[in-house]
Amino acid sequence: MGSKLLFVKNLINRKITLGIWSIKAFKTKSMILSPPHQELIKSPSLQAADIKDVPAEFIADPFIIHHNFTFYMFFEVLDKQSGKGMIGLATSKDGEKWEYEKIVLREEYHLSYPHVFMYNNNFYMIPESCEANKVLLYKAKNFPYDWKVSKELMKGKYVDTSIFQYNDKWWMFSGKNRKLHLFYSDHLEGNWKEHSKSPLITNNNNITRPGGRVIVENNEIFRYTQDGEPSYGSAVRVFKINHLSKTDYSEKEVDLILKGTKSDTDWRKDGMHSIDQIKINENEWLVVVDGHKLVKRNFILWKLERLFSKFFICLLFLMKSVILENLDFISF
Repeated sequence: MGSKLLFVKNLINRKITLGIWSIKAFKTKSMILSPPHQELIKSPSLQAADIKDVPAEFIADPFIIHHNFTFYMFFEVLDKQSGKGMIGLATSKDGEKWEYEKIVLREEYHLSYPHVFMYNNNFYMIPESCEANKVLLYKAKNFPYDWKVSKELMKGKYVDTSIFQYNDKWWMFSGKNRKLHLFYSDHLEGNWKEHSKSPLITNNNNITRPGGRVIVENNEIFRYTQDGEPSYGSAVRVFKINHLSKTDYSEKEVDLILKGTKSDTDWRKDGMHSIDQIKINENEWLVVVDGHKLVKRNFILWKLERLFSKFFICLLFLMKSVILENLDFISF
């Protein structure tokens, strides 16, 4: 009897540690190559509580684009109901006040890291789709809400693919099993080849997983990378790429630019792992970053919350079906 009571007690008291991610947007006079002033990232711009159409555990991996006097932010939303990531959208007129719109992309597999970009007046996105064992290029059919797969770029469980153009070629970084891979192509939807020196880095958790858009500015290239030590999502580093061709590659670290504060009350206490930035004009950039805080929750209550989310969604679908059936009956 004593062992059974101990089992029940341990089960009731069991804890789970969750990383609660949020997003901050801010403006600077130049691109981020050194740690930003702490006041700029004091409080988040968007949090899980701002998501209204799905029960969100957290939001992360922000990417931004500007079009027709509006800033669009795409980011991962982790859905409590499915336990999978999907892509959400928020908009802003000034880049500082953001309003959540809705989920714009969901699949049967997990999605995150929605690297969005424009090419030839079309909008594209490469979200992480590692769970589908492929790297997929999506194209907007009705920007920013409707996205369809345009091409499968590669097969494999690659994470956080980051694409850019340089010297009339397309280049693409991807992480896989603590390795940094590099691919190139003459055309966006053409055949992609792996660089002769790829994987560029192996057996490393500090600098192999991409952490944001690659910036090409004044013919200089900067790549941002997640630092996964001592734990996932600890920090972001920036590297300057000194040589890039089909046969050559070299880089040098510039700085560690984002990290946690270790302050118990801070939204990014336990680390940061993603950055995106776009140039607004000659003297201004819009930057978005994410950060997280580890929280301990009662495991049973956490499980019940997820089960309730699933039940609530099923109930909504059932109510919708009943209402539609009644409307059809009334119309008849």
